[in-house]
Amino acid sequence: MSIKWICDKQNSLARYPVLEVIEKTCHSFDYKKQNRFITMKTGDWCNIIPITSDGKVVMVKQFRIGIEDFTLELPGGIIEAEEDFQAAALRELEEETGFVPLNQAKCVNLGWSHPNPALMNNRCHYLVVGPVEKKSIQNLDPGEMIEVLEVPIEEIPEKLSNGQISHALMLNNFFMILLRLGSQEEASRILLRGLRQFATS
Repeated sequence: MSIKWICDKQNSLARYPVLEVIEKTCHSFDYKKQNRFITMKTGDWCNIIPITSDGKVVMVKQFRIGIEDFTLELPGGIIEAEEDFQAAALRELEEETGFVPLNQAKCVNLGWSHPNPALMNNRCHYLVVGPVEKKSIQNLDPGEMIEVLEVPIEEIPEKLSNGQISHALMLNNFFMILLRLGSQEEASRILLRGLRQFATS
């Protein structure tokens, strides 16, 4: 039987433009346990893999305050209220990089995940689009300083395996494209082979 926490009350501790910090007082179904949890309420996010006609992935490099270091990421951001996640992803792509889809471009929804369900209530949606080309200059938010990079597709697997791409949501996006657009049988075989190595070692 799945056991869940039952929340008796919640209190808003702080509100910011992008999230609200909430304290929840909860008890177990049998009242044997009580606990206070801190959660963050925020809107859904999106990330998109943009691919140029000459076989490059448009990526962004930026300094992240949380780790006080640079990360190599895919364009993306917060989905505005009443905004479709595909429209949001394409908007973020143009704002952060100046790239837009060509007329014949295909944009595919790869799925979504919960970024951190222990603390947050939202989803992150993953997409891929191509071909794209640069049409305008960046239109960045005050808190953004972004360097645009065009990474050859062939270099992506190495950057994923050696930690140059370390942001968990970016890893999810590439994982989703493997599962959704690649051979699911092949992806399943690779996953099972990796798991079984540890079962038999």
